[in-house]
Amino acid sequence: MQHGALAVLKNVKMSAEETNFLMEYRRLEDLEREKGIKFFQCVGDEPHTQEFVDGITTTRADLITRKECQMREKDQHRFKTEVDSDKVVVDINTSNVIVAKPKWDKFKNDHFFMR
Repeated sequence: MQHGALAVLKNVKMSAEETNFLMEYRRLEDLEREKGIKFFQCVGDEPHTQEFVDGITTTRADLITRKECQMREKDQHRFKTEVDSDKVVVDINTSNVIVAKPKWDKFKNDHFFMR
């Protein structure tokens, strides 16, 4: 009985959509199978040596020192005051404008509350 059903299914003409679906499905199955075959454990990099860490620390310290020297050099040839660009300037009157209460309705989208 099973052989007869398989023979009937083999003779059934499929539409283009069904054929495309089955081809895509088989392609995805093949990719999954290949992924399982290609899976391996990644061991990563070796732990950093103290020499490597010291090199990074020295490079950072040199960078900071170089930037400080450049800033000092610029300051020696400057003849007018400059605004510190590293700080944010905030208006001192903003405390009157800022309100501590929330500006949203916390029950606006609460469907249980709206029932």
